[in-house]
Amino acid sequence: MRPRLVLFGDSITEQSFAPGGWGAALAEQFARQADVVLRGLSGYNTRWALKVLDRAMEGAADGGADPAAVTVFFGANDATLPDQVQAHQHVPLGEYKDNLRAISAYFKNKWPSAAVILITPPPIHEPARIR
Repeated sequence: MRPRLVLFGDSITEQSFAPGGWGAALAEQFARQADVVLRGLSGYNTRWALKVLDRAMEGAADGGADPAAVTVFFGANDATLPDQVQAHQHVPLGEYKDNLRAISAYFKNKWPSAAVILITPPPIHEPARIR
């Protein structure tokens, strides 16, 4: 059985297998060496991801061996402004940090030998974003 790389995240992850996407690039880089398993959840933030984590990972590591690595890519939806149209997706920074820790701990507990790689959006300059 080949090693597996599990990609877990929001729509940026879900769409990562589109032409030119980062998931597609990983699959190409590791062709015939590892299987890339996609678990992208469009529109999700870290709060919602925690609620579906067990179900989202069903079948991700069939065969008994831990994945070689798991990427966790959330933050774009968490960072929505609380007073804007997508306010229901907003997660305060402190909770976002706690949620990322909980997601990481879940993976380290479930798959102790897997490397957990956190990918987060770059910082946002609020005044420019509001303009």
